[in-house]
Amino acid sequence: MNSLRSPVLVDRVQAASELAAFVALAAQLQGDDPCFVPPLEDVQARRLRKAMASSRRFAMFLARRGRDVIGRIAVIEDKRHTDVHREKVVFFGFFETSDDSEVVGALLDAARTEARAWGGELLRGPRNLSRIAEIGVLVDGHDTPPPMLAGHAPPHYARLLEGAGLTPHHDILAWEVPLVLESGELRDVPERMRHQITRARTLDGLEVRPANWWRIVRDLRLAHTVFVEAFRDVPDNTPMPLSQWLKTGLVFLLLSSRHMLQIATVHGKPAGFALCFVDLNEATVAMRGRLLPFGWLGFLRAVPQIRTASFKLLGVLPEYRASGLHMLMAYQACVGTYAAGYVRLEASLVDSRNRKMCRMLKDCDAEVYRRYRVFEGRVADR
Repeated sequence: MNSLRSPVLVDRVQAASELAAFVALAAQLQGDDPCFVPPLEDVQARRLRKAMASSRRFAMFLARRGRDVIGRIAVIEDKRHTDVHREKVVFFGFFETSDDSEVVGALLDAARTEARAWGGELLRGPRNLSRIAEIGVLVDGHDTPPPMLAGHAPPHYARLLEGAGLTPHHDILAWEVPLVLESGELRDVPERMRHQITRARTLDGLEVRPANWWRIVRDLRLAHTVFVEAFRDVPDNTPMPLSQWLKTGLVFLLLSSRHMLQIATVHGKPAGFALCFVDLNEATVAMRGRLLPFGWLGFLRAVPQIRTASFKLLGVLPEYRASGLHMLMAYQACVGTYAAGYVRLEASLVDSRNRKMCRMLKDCDAEVYRRYRVFEGRVADR
């Protein structure tokens, strides 16, 4: 009982034992939730140690009440985001907490103090070290497991952040995309897509094809060219460097199929792409939070059993947006996923402000099954 009456203390993570406690907290707080997918704690610890040792501004904090660890938060400077968007924003992430407003207030106070020392004016999050993984806290869809690159959270996380004075900035959506009929056959083109797909197929010089293993680096480069231009006007988007794009794309295609990357060219020049990933969360569960010593073996055994693909990215160059090519590429993503042997398709990491993408998914008869919320507050707020 004394522990319950003790004040909340927040300390910076420095020692190895503190890092271990930081990494273990998510499973401690959410481990009883059947929809929770444990992170690979050994892999996550290695990444966090690397971030601590780097020259980037990065700090982690643990909240304790007595001897009990009851919350955590990380503070992250994304210099590339700052340079591209010219806003003095510092991000927070790796957010976990017990259902206690005092804990959240103490964690945010520590994050604001750190952000203020870095010259930040806005505190935004959660997100982790990557710009594309575990963005926002779950506000709808708690009864479903998270798709790959998305996190999980109990309902009180969002409630406590809002109660602490943070305001919604934007939402990240996960959509369920109908893929197959009850017979197991590929679903036909939805009626609302049919006209635009027919129009797109009349483009002079158009070729749509899956990636070619003998030209895989070239095909990934073509897709990256479109990605940079197509997402230029998406709010808060910071283009992924080509080197990271090639590495990530190659790994996921090797784990699945070349059909998961669909390329559109017009007279041999890039025009559009659609990229799906195998949903590795279905295999990650078998690792039970550890890569070593034998988690990797369970993972490899589980990968062939995965039946879900994640529709992560689709892009069309601006000059082809009125041609219906985006609808054709969306349907080609379904064709490629089915050809690769998957029977379920979901589309996640979709920014709610990307109205074109959301409208296209609705035309595919997709429905939102998970919603994540990014919060923001001024650093000066107390």
